Amino acid sequence: MEGNQHASQDQDLKRGIAEWQVAFIGLGGVIGSCYFLGVGWDIEVMGPGVFWAFLLVGVIVFGLMISYAELLVNLPRSGSFIAYTNEFLGPTVSTGFGWAFWFNWVCYVPSEAIAVSAALQAITGITSTVAYIAFAVGTMMALTLINCFAVDIFAKIESGLAITKVIIIIVFILLGLGIWVGFWGSPTGELTAYNITEGFKGVGVNFKPDVSLFDNWFPHGILIISVMMVVVLVTMQGTEIVGLAAAESKNPEVAVPKACRSVVYRIVALYLAPILLVILVYPTALADDATPVFAEVARDYGLTPFFYIFCAVVMVAAFSCGNTGFYGTVRAMYGLSTEGLAPKFLSKLSKNQAPRNAVFFTMAFMWVVLITGLIANVTGALNDLYGSLLSMSGFTGTLAWVGIIASQKRMRVRLKKNGYDPEKCLKARVKKGIAWVPWFAMIAQIICLILLAFSNVVERSYIAKMEAQGLESDVAVGDCGGGPVIFAVATSAVVIPMIVYWIMNKMGKVGHVVTLHGDEKTFEETFPPINKQ
Repeated sequence: MEGNQHASQDQDLKRGIAEWQVAFIGLGGVIGSCYFLGVGWDIEVMGPGVFWAFLLVGVIVFGLMISYAELLVNLPRSGSFIAYTNEFLGPTVSTGFGWAFWFNWVCYVPSEAIAVSAALQAITGITSTVAYIAFAVGTMMALTLINCFAVDIFAKIESGLAITKVIIIIVFILLGLGIWVGFWGSPTGELTAYNITEGFKGVGVNFKPDVSLFDNWFPHGILIISVMMVVVLVTMQGTEIVGLAAAESKNPEVAVPKACRSVVYRIVALYLAPILLVILVYPTALADDATPVFAEVARDYGLTPFFYIFCAVVMVAAFSCGNTGFYGTVRAMYGLSTEGLAPKFLSKLSKNQAPRNAVFFTMAFMWVVLITGLIANVTGALNDLYGSLLSMSGFTGTLAWVGIIASQKRMRVRLKKNGYDPEKCLKARVKKGIAWVPWFAMIAQIICLILLAFSNVVERSYIAKMEAQGLESDVAVGDCGGGPVIFAVATSAVVIPMIVYWIMNKMGKVGHVVTLHGDEKTFEETFPPINKQ
């Protein structure tokens, strides 16, 4: 069977998300444990240049969101970004991108459950293996139950968790600003070795007057930053979840553009401001991913109560990001099914209009990954597993972003082919003055993906350079989270589904049926060729 079909009203996803909740759900997918723990890793490896890396990714996110808003408002879909890649890039490409996105979160959500367990151990002081496993399993069970309920239950829980994270980040901004200007905080511990004094910190503790401005910003070189960009990208991944939530919002035409704009502004503020303050008050050589860098700053400046607060927020962030990731993964699988790119039973909805089959299907694979991760932890391989998952998540998640922007570009090409002027017929369109941003975002991401394969080469080159100068490198092979093996595995997650789909299509085993919901229309129905009207 080929063509398009419209779902009945009880086959549509429930619209139970309020406008204000959409924006916070988008933030919830972004601010996870990777933000609080991973930023310390980024600062350690990149040095002060991490600020420019996050600024660049901020531009990429802006290009992504304005492209996504144009698609969501002018051609509404309930199948997430997969509906757009299927319609504008073709089913084979959409299959690869969609299943890779699903694989990305299926691996990443269990890692967040493990992060919650680690945070609970630190807070409670219970360090037994049994407790660690129990905390992780309990977290995964909670995530499963939340996503089995109606979407409005999910929205209330997730928006509340997101608000908590935003408040904590604002607290750190105020704390860091006070340390920088000298209102509070006395250097203690390892800070004393850096001769940091109380009072106003001026241009910051990482900028030495006898070193060039370039070397101050990039002490490890530009190449280290270039190969780490995928890890920075994964720190902001989850932004696209706002599009999934928009499909289930009560007023998507108003909520989507507003949410896309606000998410961009808030991400820039909530990422760049804290990172800049860390660079100004804390030596980058002391940062790591063992504890949140925000907590380390508070501890080493004698503000101990805030140390525990920032450690505790890792638990909230990990649970929130895992919760949002679970939601996004299930909706991605639902979208694949409605587009005819996954088994049809996965798009069947429950009585409360939730994609229950997709939840159970995804949950089963997540439990397998969680058990594997716990075994890896017991055998001492957890750190390698987490780093590998992070890089693979960055690769496959970035492809989703590339697919969104490419779909928006292809939509404009088809508009012109049908005789329309995109600048006149589109609502919430990308303005001419910033039309270059999506192009820049797409090209920059493709370059970052390619560079991931060469991270080990760059690391070895840097280490050799340091050794030649008689210095000890603070960057080891594998610190940048990439390498040819990770690149190959991540690429396979995209290519293998495409090959399977191609073979099944050639065998006539694929039914090209795209399910439309509610008032949704195909591109050709929405923008029919003018000369044929």
